[in-house]
Formats: sequence, structure tokens, C-alpha cells
Amino acid sequence: MIIKDIIKKHIREIIDIYAKKQNFTHTAEAFCAKFNYKYSDSWRRGISRYINSIPELDADVALREEAEIASPARVLIFDIETAPLMSNIWGLWNQNVGHNLSMLESDWFIITWSAKWLFEEKVYTGKLTPKEAKKQDDSRIVRNFWNLLDEADIVIAHNGDKFDIKRVNTRFLKLGLHPPTPYQTIDTLKHVRRKFNISSNKLDYVAKFLELGGKMQTGGFELWRGCMEGDQESLNKMEEYNIKDVTLLEEVYLRIRSWITPHPNMGLHIGENVTCCATCGGTDLSVVGTYKTYMSEYDALRCNSCGSINRSRASSLTTEARRLLTKSI
Repeated sequence: MIIKDIIKKHIREIIDIYAKKQNFTHTAEAFCAKFNYKYSDSWRRGISRYINSIPELDADVALREEAEIASPARVLIFDIETAPLMSNIWGLWNQNVGHNLSMLESDWFIITWSAKWLFEEKVYTGKLTPKEAKKQDDSRIVRNFWNLLDEADIVIAHNGDKFDIKRVNTRFLKLGLHPPTPYQTIDTLKHVRRKFNISSNKLDYVAKFLELGGKMQTGGFELWRGCMEGDQESLNKMEEYNIKDVTLLEEVYLRIRSWITPHPNMGLHIGENVTCCATCGGTDLSVVGTYKTYMSEYDALRCNSCGSINRSRASSLTTEARRLLTKSI
């Protein structure tokens, strides 16, 4: 039984738990503990979506406000699959194609892309037709992706800063497209490397380590060969593989979100004059200690929605206390 069916079956118990917890995250955690399910952010999102879809609960403003603030920014999660460079080589070891580019038979191009907005169900995709694949013509799907990326405030990709974003920029340049509207990036690979010591930082291994599932098996290079030859079944499978990567990446991002520092400030995307979590935009914050810089001290605030630590902008020290501080030189 999938999560949404379990939620539907137990919706009355879930509503009762929420009445006590007044928080989707705590509600999901308590429900999973009660019924022996392993908690993940999919439970929180599923519960918030389902409750939000019940017409008779329209008057429950607290539920709706939390659902709406879940992602105040337009956060796009995406992944691309590219064809390899094809070259004529003289051996199997240490072949330096770069010294003689005439050996290069064909350059890389994008086969498929997949993307979704954070917390939304729909996954958008771009896939070459067999004719486009044979001609190595990715112009149609690249233009479609440019239109989607142009709407984003924040973009999430695994190894995105080094690979995916530079790759799509290269295709934009090739087609004479101007840069899309500015966006901030979250490269989950960088943050996994920086904060943890997982045996492998590949998305598949990280997801399995966090017990979130794994990537779809491709069968190896033959899938890429089939795509380049214009085989429809291969192109369909590549699209499916791409979609799985994006949905898996969303789960990984949400699992490590509270560890991402600095995280693009969600508060900049909220029009109201409220104090909120810089990581998720939630307003349920608790003072849990202090954060000290070299010359000042601030309140440390725990977000009770995503778990991240924030700091207040105003110092908790008095003017006199700051005046009496010295600094080593």
C-alpha cells in the first residue's frame, strides 16, 4: 500500500494527531511512530496535501497556511541525461583525443531532461524523438527546458554546479538563447561532501544509505547506444530513468535540507513582514541557544518544521556589553 492510500485510510487519526501537534512534521512523525512506518518527508508532504484537498476543512486556516508556506520560492529540481562523445581511437588505454580533434566523430547532446517543482507531484520532461536523436538535434527540448528554468528562483541538482547547469548553459549558448532569469543553486553533491563522510557521494548510494530507495537500473551503455540510434523503447526507458532520478533527488534534498549551509534564504521570497526560517520559510521557530561571532552574540533559532538552525539578525548583547568586548589581533 502506497503512502497516499495509507493516509486516506487513517485520515481521521491523522487529523486528531494534528489537533494536538499543530504541525505537519510532528504529526507525520507521530503517525509513523504509532503505526510503525519509517518516517520520511514524503509522509509530511502526503499528509499536508491530503488534508489540504478535503473541502470540509477549508476553514482550517492553520493547515492551509503551513501548506502554502512549505515552499515560498519557486524551487526547481532537475536532472539531464546526455549522449557521450564519439571518437575514433587507436587503442584502449590513455587515448588523448584532445591533441587531434579530427578523431572526434560527434559531440555530446542532451537526450532527455526531467524536472519538478518542489512539493508538487507533476514531473516535466523533455525527450528526443527517434528522428531528433539520429540527427543529434536537441534544440526543441533545450528550448522547452529554458522556459521552465526561466521561472525558477532556486535550482537543485546533484553535481549541478559542475555538470548539469554548465551543460544546459552550453546548449543555450549553442542555440543563441540568452541567460534565463537569475536563480540560486543548491548542489546536493557539494553539501553531502562538505558535511558528511558517506562512503560514496553518488546520488544512488546516498539515497540507499538514507533508506530512500535507489536509482532505476539502466542495463548499462547499451541504453545510451539505443537512444543515439533513435530506438523509441530506449528513449522511453531513458526518460523513465531520468524521472526516477529527479523524484529521488527531491527526497535526498529534503532529508539533508537542515544541514545545507548556507541555504538560499526563503525569507526573501515571503512578502509579509514575518520572522521565518531561512531554509524552508516556516514560522514555527524556537530559541535553542546562542550563536557567537568574534564580536557579538545572537539567538540560535530551531525551525520546528524542517529542523534547521537559524540566527537572529539583531544581537542579543546590549550596546554596553558590545562596547566592553576586546578582540585579539
